Amino acid sequence: MAITAEEIEREKQRLPRGWGRFGKTLDRLAELSGPDESLLSSCVGLNPTFEHRTISLVGGLYELTKATNVVLAATNERVIIIATGAGGAPREDHSIPYEGLEVVAREKKEFVLGWPDGRARFRGAAKQMAPAFLDAVTARASPAP
Repeated sequence: MAITAEEIEREKQRLPRGWGRFGKTLDRLAELSGPDESLLSSCVGLNPTFEHRTISLVGGLYELTKATNVVLAATNERVIIIATGAGGAPREDHSIPYEGLEVVAREKKEFVLGWPDGRARFRGAAKQMAPAFLDAVTARASPAP
């Protein structure tokens, strides 16, 4: 079963007060999910910055730096990143597999995800959403040796 309306509604309830505009991006997760994918946790952040170590498909993630915000979703299969504008409407989406992924740094409202082809720093994360999201990523991720 793909990401369900109930899972999406649960994540909408976790949005900070006044951040309901990101609900439409959370709704998009149902379309992006695979048949056996389920939503574990999500988080909203501001202006990601990426450091690329190699030339690869991950270079496309650079486009996210033009987004005002991002919605990150930890599923049972991957991390989905959806760029949004200031109004919360979804733009582009990308995903990062758990293989080689790790939480490099974590603070109250900022964290860094690293994988073999790059690194992303997410700032301005919703402080009530970030801990559960990062715990879900840590539980599924398999850092590179």
